[in-house]
Amino acid sequence: MLNKLGFRVAEQPKEKLDFGRESEGEVKRVFPEILEEIKGFADACNAPYERLAAFMFSIGAFKAELMCSVFASFNGSNVVFGRNYDFFYSFKKYTESYLTCPENGCWSLGHSDVFIGREDGINEKGLAIGMTGVSSEGNRPGMSFCLATRCVLDKCASVKEGIKILSRVQHTSTFNFLLADKEGDMAVVEAAPERVRVRSPLEGESFLVATNHFVHPEMQDMEDLKSRDGANWDTLVRYSTVQEILKEHNSKIDLRLAQQILSNHSGYVCSHQRKIKLGTIWSITAILKELQIFRAEGHPCRTRYKQDFRLTRAIKKRQAA
Repeated sequence: MLNKLGFRVAEQPKEKLDFGRESEGEVKRVFPEILEEIKGFADACNAPYERLAAFMFSIGAFKAELMCSVFASFNGSNVVFGRNYDFFYSFKKYTESYLTCPENGCWSLGHSDVFIGREDGINEKGLAIGMTGVSSEGNRPGMSFCLATRCVLDKCASVKEGIKILSRVQHTSTFNFLLADKEGDMAVVEAAPERVRVRSPLEGESFLVATNHFVHPEMQDMEDLKSRDGANWDTLVRYSTVQEILKEHNSKIDLRLAQQILSNHSGYVCSHQRKIKLGTIWSITAILKELQIFRAEGHPCRTRYKQDFRLTRAIKKRQAA
């Protein structure tokens, strides 16, 4: 379909082609199934596999500026997951939501501006994941954040399983991965090429937040603070804004409050950076136990959240077959 519509895989510079070749072994070690999908996509688009692989493996490794906010909160009986994806408006035309039903994996509903990887999603086991970029000074061949996110959605049923995969992956650059499951477990995996650390809720708290900086004390030296001050200048404000609201309403979070948090302007959570044409491209809220997933396709402050039933309907159809 994409090929008939004129989609073409762009030529990749030598630097990325080399990076892709060096990364393939790691992807094959951790997520070999995705290589078959990449090869099939390349064949259908009449594109060289090496070119498409280089593109997919190098996403985020060469100056990623993803300015997003993610949180999860356990209200005593269920987990509420929320996420704003902030990026340049020019990428909106590439964004899509995906119902993904692998034959030997977990089915999921995910979102991305990349056709094979994911930036966030919720799978049939009630596991949610959302990533955020962190300013970095360098990269290393390995697995890109979008493929790591997709790997967790396809393969994991719990936060513990997600942590296990993300902790043994060679990450290409610096990223946060916030995970939460229907049982109330949650964690932020703070990842860099050199090390990975896991952050859990503080004592007495039942929530976690991730924006565009590292919080774990052992990850502070992995972040490019000078670059953060320029590209992700509002990350600390967004983090503290969401943190304080969740702390104030600890264990009393529902969908309505989650959507209000993601629509917040005073703390820049709902992003409108008109000068550089960047802002919130999509927003997600979800109740994990019931797999209730709501999406606003644009700024949540003025775009109505609509429930997406595709995952639950697909599961029911499979059960009835």
